[in-house]
Amino acid sequence: MSNISLFLDQDNELRFNVAIEGSKPGTPKYRLVLEGKNLSYAFNGSQTAAGEVSFIIPSMKNVIKEQNLHANLEVMIDDRYFTPLSFNALFEESVKVVAESISRPVQKKIDVSASIVSSNRQTLPSRPSSNTHQVISENSKTKNAAEVIGVMDGRQITAEDLRRILRAGGKL
Repeated sequence: MSNISLFLDQDNELRFNVAIEGSKPGTPKYRLVLEGKNLSYAFNGSQTAAGEVSFIIPSMKNVIKEQNLHANLEVMIDDRYFTPLSFNALFEESVKVVAESISRPVQKKIDVSASIVSSNRQTLPSRPSSNTHQVISENSKTKNAAEVIGVMDGRQITAEDLRRILRAGGKL
């Protein structure tokens, strides 16, 4: 018994050479029967050329799963029945794609941001007092007037001072 592979997800055409001999051959009818466990399908064939029979098996993807079915070519002439050929029909998908999901924990990015909730900006008097003048003159080497963002306890606070305070957890 031979094996024939058929595509489950496409139409299949099977052609067979059938020779009928006898003194009075009648009009033959051709049938291809596929049998499996708890199922049976029959397809009518048509003669395409002298001695050639064709069967069209439609896509069976939504009907059966991939499997091996027993197949018989049946020829009926008048009141006589013949089974000239038996074979196994292996139905399989033409292309199979399998995908698996892989889950990996995502490493969270550490994001730090800061914003000023309130600011008590004090403008320096046009003539600073001697105490304020000393603070400004001590810090003038490192602090540009454009960098000063406020005054706290008589001390000028720069953006760098604010960063240092935030890194230290809010302590001066």
